[in-house]
Amino acid sequence: MRRLALIPALLLAFAAPAFAQPYETPQELLEAFYEPYFSGDFPEFEADFRSDALNALYDADAENTPEGEIGALDFDPYIDGQDFDLADLEIGTPDEADGKATVDVSFTNFGEPRHITYDLVYEKGGWRIDDLTSNDDDFSYRLTEIFAEAAARWQ
Repeated sequence: MRRLALIPALLLAFAAPAFAQPYETPQELLEAFYEPYFSGDFPEFEADFRSDALNALYDADAENTPEGEIGALDFDPYIDGQDFDLADLEIGTPDEADGKATVDVSFTNFGEPRHITYDLVYEKGGWRIDDLTSNDDDFSYRLTEIFAEAAARWQ
């Protein structure tokens, strides 16, 4: 009888979506976030890595973008490109204060150097991505500003 009771519990455990664990350090979060770019095993729920505020921007963009149109992002802001062949990932030492952190990340994408600065927030028991900035000479951007510009276009 006890074995029969365990079967549904095990099935639910394996069938439940794999949510990102709470990351205790900014480095753990960013290492886990970038790992799929090397393994090809992308999580179903990328939103688990993002703060509530950043997820709200993604949701608002999806809701407000007219059908058939491209939303605010026509590239992957986390790699500063559309396609990827990442190497040489380096996660800098975070500058932490009051539940917020800034972390520099550098890597190459198709051999081209990339540098992204992350703004992280400690939320729901772990670190989450709240914003990011790329200071590429050809195309610099701040993720939250891209969403704000798109929102203004659709209004």
